[in-house]
Amino acid sequence: MTNATKISALAQPEPETQVSCSSVYDLVKAYHGNDPGYHQRLRAAYGAAQGRIVEEYYAVNRRAALLLVAQEQNVPVGGEREVLYKLRLYYDHADSTPDFDDVFRSARRVERKYSVLLSGQAQQILVQGIYTTAVALLSVLDAMVKPGPERDERVAAAVTSARKEIRQIEQNARDAALDRALIRYLGGLAVGAFAATAVVAAVSFLPMKPEIVSQLIVCVVSGAIGAILSVMTRTANREKVRVSLDQGWLVIILSGCFRLIIGAVFGAAMFVLVRAGFLPLAVPGSGEQGTLFFAGLAFLAGFSERRAQDTIVRTLPSALDQHATEPARSKEG
Repeated sequence: MTNATKISALAQPEPETQVSCSSVYDLVKAYHGNDPGYHQRLRAAYGAAQGRIVEEYYAVNRRAALLLVAQEQNVPVGGEREVLYKLRLYYDHADSTPDFDDVFRSARRVERKYSVLLSGQAQQILVQGIYTTAVALLSVLDAMVKPGPERDERVAAAVTSARKEIRQIEQNARDAALDRALIRYLGGLAVGAFAATAVVAAVSFLPMKPEIVSQLIVCVVSGAIGAILSVMTRTANREKVRVSLDQGWLVIILSGCFRLIIGAVFGAAMFVLVRAGFLPLAVPGSGEQGTLFFAGLAFLAGFSERRAQDTIVRTLPSALDQHATEPARSKEG
Protein backbone atom coordinates (compact mmCIF):
# COMPACT_ATOMS: atom_id res chain seq x y z
CA MET A 1 0.00 0.00 0.00
CA THR A 2 1.72 3.17 -1.11
CA ASN A 3 0.90 6.84 -1.14
CA ALA A 4 0.62 7.75 -4.78
CA THR A 5 2.47 10.72 -6.21
CA LYS A 6 1.09 12.93 -8.94
CA ILE A 7 1.75 11.80 -12.49
CA SER A 8 0.62 14.12 -15.23
CA ALA A 9 -2.05 12.96 -17.66
CA LEU A 10 -1.48 14.80 -20.91
CA ALA A 11 -4.11 15.11 -23.61
CA GLN A 12 -2.93 14.23 -27.10
CA PRO A 13 -3.61 16.75 -29.84
CA GLU A 14 -6.08 14.50 -31.62
CA PRO A 15 -9.83 14.73 -32.17
CA GLU A 16 -10.40 11.94 -29.65
CA THR A 17 -8.88 12.78 -26.27
CA GLN A 18 -6.50 10.14 -24.92
CA VAL A 19 -4.88 9.92 -21.49
CA SER A 20 -1.70 8.29 -20.30
CA CYS A 21 -1.04 6.30 -17.14
CA SER A 22 -2.51 8.15 -14.18
CA SER A 23 -1.83 8.08 -10.45
CA VAL A 24 -4.36 7.76 -7.64
CA TYR A 25 -3.98 11.48 -7.05
CA ASP A 26 -5.03 12.16 -10.65
CA LEU A 27 -8.05 9.90 -10.20
CA VAL A 28 -9.05 11.80 -7.04
CA LYS A 29 -8.83 15.15 -8.83
CA ALA A 30 -10.86 13.88 -11.75
CA TYR A 31 -13.45 12.35 -9.42
CA HIS A 32 -14.05 15.74 -7.80
CA GLY A 33 -14.00 17.52 -11.17
CA ASN A 34 -16.87 18.36 -13.47
CA ASP A 35 -16.11 15.83 -16.23
CA PRO A 36 -17.18 12.27 -15.34
CA GLY A 37 -16.08 11.06 -18.74
CA TYR A 38 -12.54 12.25 -18.13
CA HIS A 39 -12.47 10.37 -14.83
CA GLN A 40 -13.60 7.20 -16.59
CA ARG A 41 -10.84 7.55 -19.18
CA LEU A 42 -8.26 8.11 -16.47
CA ARG A 43 -9.62 5.11 -14.62
CA ALA A 44 -9.30 2.95 -17.74
CA ALA A 45 -5.74 4.17 -18.34
CA TYR A 46 -4.80 3.47 -14.72
CA GLY A 47 -6.27 -0.04 -14.90
CA ALA A 48 -4.39 -0.80 -18.10
CA ALA A 49 -1.08 0.27 -16.55
CA GLN A 50 -1.42 -0.73 -12.89
CA GLY A 51 -3.90 -3.60 -12.94
CA ARG A 52 -7.62 -4.21 -13.09
CA ILE A 53 -9.52 -2.15 -10.50
CA VAL A 54 -11.56 -4.60 -8.45
CA GLU A 55 -12.90 -2.21 -5.78
CA GLU A 56 -12.52 1.51 -5.23
CA TYR A 57 -13.43 4.10 -2.65
CA TYR A 58 -13.42 7.90 -3.06
CA ALA A 59 -13.94 10.27 -0.17
CA VAL A 60 -16.70 12.82 -0.73
CA ASN A 61 -15.49 15.69 1.43
CA ARG A 62 -11.74 15.17 1.12
CA ARG A 63 -9.25 14.31 -1.54
CA ALA A 64 -8.68 10.68 -0.61
CA ALA A 65 -9.11 7.36 -2.37
CA LEU A 66 -8.30 3.70 -1.94
CA LEU A 67 -8.13 1.21 -4.82
CA LEU A 68 -7.95 -2.58 -4.82
CA VAL A 69 -6.26 -3.68 -8.02
CA ALA A 70 -5.52 -7.12 -9.46
CA GLN A 71 -2.24 -7.53 -11.35
CA GLU A 72 -1.64 -10.55 -13.53
CA GLN A 73 1.82 -12.02 -13.00
CA ASN A 74 4.06 -13.52 -15.64
CA VAL A 75 4.00 -17.32 -15.47
CA PRO A 76 5.76 -20.10 -17.41
CA VAL A 77 4.21 -21.30 -20.64
CA GLY A 78 1.35 -23.69 -19.94
CA GLY A 79 0.89 -22.60 -16.32
CA GLU A 80 -2.10 -20.83 -14.84
CA ARG A 81 -1.86 -17.06 -14.74
CA GLU A 82 -1.42 -15.91 -11.15
CA VAL A 83 -3.19 -12.78 -9.94
CA LEU A 84 -1.64 -10.58 -7.26
CA TYR A 85 -3.92 -8.18 -5.39
CA LYS A 86 -2.56 -4.84 -4.24
CA LEU A 87 -3.83 -1.69 -2.54
CA ARG A 88 -3.25 1.82 -3.86
CA LEU A 89 -3.90 4.72 -1.48
CA TYR A 90 -3.89 8.49 -1.53
CA TYR A 91 -4.92 10.92 1.20
CA ASP A 92 -3.72 14.27 2.47
CA HIS A 93 -1.62 13.85 5.60
CA ALA A 94 -2.64 17.33 6.71
CA ASP A 95 -6.14 15.98 7.41
CA SER A 96 -4.98 13.02 9.48
CA THR A 97 -3.30 12.35 12.83
CA PRO A 98 -0.07 10.50 13.71
CA ASP A 99 -2.04 7.50 14.99
CA PHE A 100 -4.09 7.51 11.79
CA ASP A 101 -0.92 7.41 9.68
CA ASP A 102 0.53 4.67 11.88
CA VAL A 103 -2.42 2.38 11.16
CA PHE A 104 -1.86 2.68 7.42
CA ARG A 105 1.88 2.07 7.83
CA SER A 106 1.09 -1.11 9.76
CA ALA A 107 -1.42 -2.17 7.14
CA ARG A 108 1.11 -1.60 4.38
CA ARG A 109 3.71 -3.67 6.24
CA VAL A 110 1.28 -6.58 6.68
CA GLU A 111 0.22 -6.43 3.05
CA ARG A 112 3.77 -6.41 1.71
CA LYS A 113 5.07 -9.12 4.01
CA TYR A 114 2.31 -11.67 3.59
CA SER A 115 1.69 -10.98 -0.09
CA VAL A 116 5.12 -12.54 -0.58
CA LEU A 117 4.34 -15.54 1.62
CA LEU A 118 0.79 -16.12 0.37
CA SER A 119 -0.75 -16.55 -3.06
CA GLY A 120 -4.07 -17.23 -4.71
CA GLN A 121 -7.24 -16.99 -2.65
CA ALA A 122 -5.37 -16.59 0.64
CA GLN A 123 -3.55 -13.50 -0.64
CA GLN A 124 -6.80 -12.10 -2.03
CA ILE A 125 -8.58 -12.53 1.30
CA LEU A 126 -5.67 -10.80 3.06
CA VAL A 127 -5.76 -7.72 0.85
CA GLN A 128 -9.56 -7.52 0.82
CA GLY A 129 -9.59 -7.61 4.62
CA ILE A 130 -7.12 -4.73 4.80
CA TYR A 131 -9.13 -2.86 2.17
CA THR A 132 -12.35 -3.15 4.17
CA THR A 133 -10.65 -1.92 7.35
CA ALA A 134 -8.96 0.97 5.55
CA VAL A 135 -12.20 2.07 3.87
CA ALA A 136 -13.98 2.15 7.21
CA LEU A 137 -11.21 4.30 8.67
CA LEU A 138 -11.18 6.70 5.72
CA SER A 139 -14.97 6.97 5.88
CA VAL A 140 -14.82 8.18 9.49
CA LEU A 141 -12.18 10.76 8.57
CA ASP A 142 -14.26 11.89 5.59
CA ALA A 143 -17.45 12.22 7.64
CA MET A 144 -15.86 14.33 10.39
CA VAL A 145 -15.24 17.49 8.41
CA LYS A 146 -15.60 20.04 11.16
CA PRO A 147 -12.57 20.17 13.53
CA GLY A 148 -13.25 19.79 17.22
CA PRO A 149 -13.28 17.42 20.19
CA GLU A 150 -16.00 15.25 18.65
CA ARG A 151 -13.95 14.73 15.49
CA ASP A 152 -10.82 13.85 17.45
CA GLU A 153 -12.76 11.40 19.61
CA ARG A 154 -14.41 9.68 16.65
CA VAL A 155 -11.17 9.42 14.72
CA ALA A 156 -9.31 8.07 17.77
CA ALA A 157 -11.97 5.41 18.31
CA ALA A 158 -11.84 4.42 14.65
CA VAL A 159 -8.04 4.21 14.79
CA THR A 160 -8.19 1.93 17.84
CA SER A 161 -10.70 -0.35 16.15
CA ALA A 162 -8.74 -0.44 12.89
CA ARG A 163 -5.51 -1.25 14.73
CA LYS A 164 -7.17 -4.29 16.39
CA GLU A 165 -8.55 -5.47 13.06
CA ILE A 166 -5.15 -5.16 11.39
CA ARG A 167 -3.58 -7.24 14.16
CA GLN A 168 -6.25 -9.91 13.67
CA ILE A 169 -5.72 -9.87 9.91
CA GLU A 170 -1.98 -10.27 10.46
CA GLN A 171 -2.55 -13.24 12.78
CA ASN A 172 -4.85 -14.90 10.23
CA ALA A 173 -2.30 -14.29 7.49
CA ARG A 174 0.45 -15.77 9.65
CA ASP A 175 -1.63 -18.90 10.27
CA ALA A 176 -2.27 -19.26 6.54
CA ALA A 177 1.44 -18.80 5.79
CA LEU A 178 2.34 -21.43 8.40
CA ASP A 179 -0.11 -23.86 6.82
CA ARG A 180 1.49 -23.29 3.45
CA ALA A 181 4.98 -23.73 4.87
CA LEU A 182 3.89 -26.89 6.66
CA ILE A 183 2.66 -28.41 3.40
CA ARG A 184 6.07 -27.76 1.86
CA TYR A 185 7.74 -29.22 4.94
CA LEU A 186 5.69 -32.40 4.59
CA GLY A 187 6.61 -32.50 0.93
CA GLY A 188 10.22 -32.49 2.04
CA LEU A 189 9.54 -35.66 4.02
CA ALA A 190 8.61 -37.37 0.75
CA VAL A 191 11.91 -36.25 -0.75
CA GLY A 192 13.68 -37.56 2.34
CA ALA A 193 12.01 -40.94 1.86
CA PHE A 194 13.78 -41.32 -1.49
CA ALA A 195 17.07 -40.33 0.15
CA ALA A 196 16.51 -42.89 2.92
CA THR A 197 15.83 -45.54 0.27
CA ALA A 198 19.21 -44.74 -1.29
CA VAL A 199 20.85 -45.11 2.14
CA VAL A 200 19.22 -48.52 2.62
CA ALA A 201 20.47 -49.61 -0.79
CA ALA A 202 23.99 -48.49 0.10
CA VAL A 203 23.89 -50.29 3.45
CA SER A 204 22.96 -53.55 1.76
CA PHE A 205 26.35 -53.58 0.02
CA LEU A 206 28.42 -53.18 3.21
CA PRO A 207 31.02 -55.97 3.70
CA MET A 208 29.59 -57.28 6.97
CA LYS A 209 27.73 -60.33 8.19
CA PRO A 210 24.25 -60.70 6.68
CA GLU A 211 22.64 -60.62 10.12
CA ILE A 212 24.29 -57.29 11.01
CA VAL A 213 23.45 -55.80 7.62
CA SER A 214 19.80 -56.82 7.90
CA GLN A 215 19.54 -55.39 11.43
CA LEU A 216 21.20 -52.15 10.31
CA ILE A 217 18.71 -51.80 7.45
CA VAL A 218 15.85 -52.40 9.87
CA CYS A 219 17.23 -49.66 12.14
CA VAL A 220 17.55 -47.16 9.27
CA VAL A 221 13.95 -47.80 8.22
CA SER A 222 12.68 -47.72 11.81
CA GLY A 223 14.45 -44.42 12.51
CA ALA A 224 12.91 -42.88 9.38
CA ILE A 225 9.45 -44.12 10.35
CA GLY A 226 9.91 -42.67 13.82
CA ALA A 227 10.80 -39.28 12.31
CA ILE A 228 7.71 -39.35 10.10
CA LEU A 229 5.43 -40.27 13.00
CA SER A 230 6.98 -37.50 15.10
CA VAL A 231 6.08 -34.90 12.47
CA MET A 232 2.59 -36.35 12.05
CA THR A 233 1.86 -36.03 15.76
CA ARG A 234 3.15 -32.45 15.81
CA THR A 235 0.97 -31.36 12.89
CA ALA A 236 -2.03 -31.72 15.19
CA ASN A 237 -0.77 -28.57 16.94
CA ARG A 238 0.84 -26.00 14.64
CA GLU A 239 2.73 -24.38 17.51
CA LYS A 240 4.86 -27.48 17.98
CA VAL A 241 6.04 -27.59 14.37
CA ARG A 242 8.98 -25.24 14.03
CA VAL A 243 8.76 -23.86 10.50
CA SER A 244 10.33 -20.45 9.92
CA LEU A 245 8.41 -18.10 7.63
CA ASP A 246 11.59 -16.14 6.90
CA GLN A 247 13.10 -19.07 5.01
CA GLY A 248 12.57 -19.71 1.33
CA TRP A 249 10.44 -22.56 0.02
CA LEU A 250 13.52 -24.60 -0.92
CA VAL A 251 14.95 -24.35 2.61
CA ILE A 252 11.61 -25.45 4.08
CA ILE A 253 11.46 -28.49 1.78
CA LEU A 254 15.06 -29.39 2.63
CA SER A 255 14.24 -29.06 6.35
CA GLY A 256 11.54 -31.70 5.98
CA CYS A 257 13.91 -33.88 3.95
CA PHE A 258 16.67 -33.56 6.55
CA ARG A 259 14.26 -34.39 9.38
CA LEU A 260 13.66 -37.84 7.92
CA ILE A 261 17.32 -38.40 7.11
CA ILE A 262 18.31 -37.39 10.64
CA GLY A 263 15.85 -39.92 12.06
CA ALA A 264 17.30 -42.66 9.85
CA VAL A 265 20.87 -41.77 10.77
CA PHE A 266 20.11 -41.70 14.50
CA GLY A 267 18.44 -45.09 14.19
CA ALA A 268 21.56 -46.50 12.56
CA ALA A 269 23.84 -44.74 15.07
CA MET A 270 22.03 -46.24 18.03
CA PHE A 271 22.42 -49.73 16.52
CA VAL A 272 26.15 -49.24 15.91
CA LEU A 273 26.84 -47.80 19.37
CA VAL A 274 24.91 -50.55 21.19
CA ARG A 275 26.49 -53.35 19.16
CA ALA A 276 29.94 -51.83 19.77
CA GLY A 277 29.29 -51.68 23.50
CA PHE A 278 29.55 -47.91 23.79
CA LEU A 279 26.03 -47.61 25.16
CA PRO A 280 25.33 -49.70 28.30
CA LEU A 281 22.23 -51.52 27.04
CA ALA A 282 21.66 -55.23 27.39
CA VAL A 283 20.69 -56.79 24.05
CA PRO A 284 18.13 -59.59 24.58
CA GLY A 285 19.88 -62.32 22.63
CA SER A 286 20.21 -62.58 18.88
CA GLY A 287 17.93 -63.49 16.04
CA GLU A 288 14.41 -62.16 15.78
CA GLN A 289 14.27 -60.92 19.35
CA GLY A 290 17.43 -58.88 18.92
CA THR A 291 16.19 -57.43 15.62
CA LEU A 292 12.96 -56.31 17.24
CA PHE A 293 14.91 -54.75 20.09
CA PHE A 294 17.06 -52.71 17.72
CA ALA A 295 14.03 -51.77 15.62
CA GLY A 296 12.26 -50.37 18.67
CA LEU A 297 15.38 -48.55 19.82
CA ALA A 298 15.91 -47.01 16.37
CA PHE A 299 12.25 -45.97 16.18
CA LEU A 300 12.52 -44.11 19.48
CA ALA A 301 15.76 -42.47 18.33
CA GLY A 302 14.09 -41.23 15.14
CA PHE A 303 10.92 -40.19 16.93
CA SER A 304 12.80 -38.04 19.44
CA GLU A 305 16.21 -37.26 18.01
CA ARG A 306 16.89 -34.76 20.80
CA ARG A 307 16.62 -37.40 23.52
CA ALA A 308 18.72 -39.76 21.44
CA GLN A 309 21.33 -37.05 21.05
CA ASP A 310 21.31 -36.34 24.79
CA THR A 311 21.71 -40.05 25.53
CA ILE A 312 24.69 -40.33 23.20
CA VAL A 313 26.36 -37.17 24.48
CA ARG A 314 25.96 -38.15 28.13
CA THR A 315 26.90 -41.81 27.83
CA LEU A 316 29.43 -42.03 25.02
CA PRO A 317 32.36 -40.11 26.64
CA SER A 318 32.45 -42.31 29.74
CA ALA A 319 32.15 -45.43 27.61
CA LEU A 320 35.05 -44.31 25.42
CA ASP A 321 37.18 -43.60 28.51
CA GLN A 322 36.41 -47.04 29.88
CA HIS A 323 37.38 -48.75 26.62
CA ALA A 324 40.55 -46.68 26.44
CA THR A 325 41.74 -47.49 29.96
CA GLU A 326 40.94 -51.21 30.01
CA PRO A 327 43.66 -52.28 27.48
CA ALA A 328 46.31 -50.26 29.37
CA ARG A 329 45.50 -51.99 32.66
CA SER A 330 45.63 -55.47 31.10
CA LYS A 331 49.03 -54.71 29.58
CA GLU A 332 50.47 -53.66 32.91
CA GLY A 333 49.11 -56.74 34.51
